[in-house]
Amino acid sequence: MIILASIFILSYTLIFFQSFKRISEGKFEYLLLYICIGLPIYITLQSLTYKVFQTELLLTFIKLSKDFIFYFSFFIFIFGNKESILIRSFSFSSLDKLFIFFSVIIIMYMIIPYGEASFSSRVIYAKNLLIIPIVYSIGRNVKFDPYFFKTFKKVIYFLIIASSLFIITEFIFSTHFHSLIDFSKYNYDINEIESSGNYGLSWSFESQNVKPRFAAFFSNPLEYSSSLIFLLSFILYSYYYRINNSYLFYLVLIFIGFYLSFSRGAIVSAIMVVLLSLIMEKKFKLLLGFVSFSLIVSIIIYLFSSEEFKFLINDTLSFRNTSSLGHLIEWLEGLISIYENPLGIGLAMSGNAGGVDQSIKVGGENQFLIFGVQMGLLMLIIYILILFNALKTGIVMYYKSNGINKHLAFTVTLTKFGLILPLLTANAELYLFVSLISWFLVGNIENQYQKNLKFVDNSFVNTT
Repeated sequence: MIILASIFILSYTLIFFQSFKRISEGKFEYLLLYICIGLPIYITLQSLTYKVFQTELLLTFIKLSKDFIFYFSFFIFIFGNKESILIRSFSFSSLDKLFIFFSVIIIMYMIIPYGEASFSSRVIYAKNLLIIPIVYSIGRNVKFDPYFFKTFKKVIYFLIIASSLFIITEFIFSTHFHSLIDFSKYNYDINEIESSGNYGLSWSFESQNVKPRFAAFFSNPLEYSSSLIFLLSFILYSYYYRINNSYLFYLVLIFIGFYLSFSRGAIVSAIMVVLLSLIMEKKFKLLLGFVSFSLIVSIIIYLFSSEEFKFLINDTLSFRNTSSLGHLIEWLEGLISIYENPLGIGLAMSGNAGGVDQSIKVGGENQFLIFGVQMGLLMLIIYILILFNALKTGIVMYYKSNGINKHLAFTVTLTKFGLILPLLTANAELYLFVSLISWFLVGNIENQYQKNLKFVDNSFVNTT
């Protein structure tokens, strides 16, 4: 275990300092490498470190390192330019303005003594939430060169293979990696969260029929399965445009990951991602074949499956099983709270993020409602508009660009579309890897979109 902990700590340390060095040089795209390598192991690294060294000091360094690299990147982005920020001119798009409103509301609810959460809880919650607009703004000002994009792709391939090896090994030995690293003890000692479920971890590590769900080195199966949506979206583009066995191999690994993590929402999202990708590619014959094949296979599986499996499907669709019923109750609590408090009840008062006191929280199984419960109806609308604009820009840029930009637009569109269902059933912006990498790329695509608009406007002026 000491060897494994050393490998994790060394990997995290190397990618942190490499990213820090490059960001210091103004190469903000290297923040993506930290997101891709550092964030998937961020929680399990803490658990493994705590098991081996039995000290909270190292955990504090790990936690501070995450916040430091994002806020340091933003500081360099704002003040690291030779031209003073006071004399620089900025052009804000609609999406930029929405993110500014998003940030202002968070800061306002952090400062104002509103709600039952303590000031320290509001600061912790706001600090984590503000990383989203920070990452977006940095991505908004980055241009990928071919060399870096090749490196980025290799990192994505490595992440798919590494996580697949972990989860397949877990399945073969029928043992959770999180059990080996005493994840429940870490959660209890550090986060004051008691273990639950039949595997001594949490209910998210098992399905309704008590079969294990695995998470590789991600924090839990729900985060891993949501992250697979991004990986699937990224690989699908390469598969469509360069059909060969290597990309089919990655797709197989991804679908194995979906099966072994077994998040029903993520599996449905994966199917939706494939359907949307076929529509975007205008492969309508293949779309019809895929839908027909899926329906036939689904009917066959349902008819010849065990009674236990049929019970699981029926209870899920009718909201009678524990998980679905829990979602429904949390949604109703959130909707009632928003109706009664259209200005919100205060920051750090809903969801499961750091800083939220579980004894006073209201709702928490829907990212949209979590924002609405805490910061009111206006914040809920702004968040919906941000997602809508991100999807719109991604689709437009997919059809109007080529090469790297086309690949990223395709990935962003499918990822944000695929994450809608996880956002409806969980505090999904907590899933650091998929949340931050997708917002970074949303910013990058928005940058290319605005450049295209300026090019069109200039061309029009020059011809008239």
